Amino acid sequence: MATSIKNFLVELYHEYLEEASFLYEQRLCLFHNPEITWLDIEDFGNRFESHIDGLVVGEELALEICKQQTNEGDIGELHAAVRVFCRQNRKEILFELLDNLDPDDNEKIDAVSNALKDELPADWQNAIIDKLASGEEKLIQIISTLIGYRRLPASKELLQLLHLKKTATNPAVIWALGRLREKDATDLLLQNLTVNQDELCSSSALTLLRIGEYQVISQCLKYADSRNWPYIPLSLGGGHSVLSTLMTIGSANYSGSDSLIALGLLGDIATVDLLLSKLFVKESVETAALALNLITGAELYKDEFIPEEFDEEDLSEEELKMFRQGEVPKKIDGTLYGETVNRLSQNPDEWQKWWANNRSRFIPGVRYRNGKPYSPACLLENLQHDRTPHKIRQLAYEELVIRYDVDFPFEADMFVAQQKRVLKAISQWVGSNSSRFKEGAWYFAGRLIAD
Repeated sequence: MATSIKNFLVELYHEYLEEASFLYEQRLCLFHNPEITWLDIEDFGNRFESHIDGLVVGEELALEICKQQTNEGDIGELHAAVRVFCRQNRKEILFELLDNLDPDDNEKIDAVSNALKDELPADWQNAIIDKLASGEEKLIQIISTLIGYRRLPASKELLQLLHLKKTATNPAVIWALGRLREKDATDLLLQNLTVNQDELCSSSALTLLRIGEYQVISQCLKYADSRNWPYIPLSLGGGHSVLSTLMTIGSANYSGSDSLIALGLLGDIATVDLLLSKLFVKESVETAALALNLITGAELYKDEFIPEEFDEEDLSEEELKMFRQGEVPKKIDGTLYGETVNRLSQNPDEWQKWWANNRSRFIPGVRYRNGKPYSPACLLENLQHDRTPHKIRQLAYEELVIRYDVDFPFEADMFVAQQKRVLKAISQWVGSNSSRFKEGAWYFAGRLIAD
């Protein structure tokens, strides 16, 4: 290969890696940007894919550059390189990378894990599952996540890990068992709920709910007065009887976001007045508006100007004077510092007016979601709606599994094209099965809750 052509290609492949790295890290940030819808992220995925394709086409030269950048590049380049190794069928390179990965570098571990979730070739599955036997935490983290994400048949291996003292509390193992809905994990996971570790308790509770173990609700109620972790599990699987507990918690002067989201997920209009009162509390106004919208479907979106937050030392003398007088400092061109965003109204008067005009449409005792009696169709609407926040989309999927015992392999961080395929299958299921369920009622594992 002529030197000039090789130099051009080397530069090109480095550029592909750099661009892929930027798009990978940018995509992760976009999930939590309220101005970006989940559908908007599709373009980032498509652009990312084109750079990976360019590296795969580059064969050995591109492969060498990818190998080099796994050591010298950033986490995005590592992520892209792992995808290339998989597509070029270079298992020996990947496995060497896994063996040498720094066990204390969580960002790199996540980058590798995120790549393998999408790219691992089917004929490598048994070999990579076998690596769980090493007992290395970094491999357990990566491989357990892969097993859960892809729903690989590895319940036996995960259960063996769950019985080992040093891995029994690994969140990735517990999460994966929930994805596989492995009932033989029930007893050990119930024991985890007694441990004073919120992340462990939360992940164990979610897995138990997905398995269909209703006993977890009584355990959550036992700790709800003193711990934060039970709020979301109670809202995902509890019946009407959990409402009073969550309302008492939500009535505190400042309730954390999970307690208010839990009230929104429950969908009982008895919580609306409480949520309206939280609009007056600065720390909870955003979450209260989201919870209200989950119940009512009011969709009170509006353009609002958000002033930029300042440190006084960054302001000129004139700007500081304006700032201390309660005014927003202006730029040289006379415009204000800040940005206009379209978001749910946080104005208590607007919400109270809407509720006063629409309250008669809602029946006490009925569960609501998006202003309609709660049903699988409402949860599908949450998954499909472009304005549904990332966290709520993931929780809506968990509700479908926990409430109605329907489980399609779905995660809210999948590439958009994958999500669309799964949502089409869920939509077909909803169309065929909605008549089996009473709208507005409380369900668990496909059965009416008696309480």
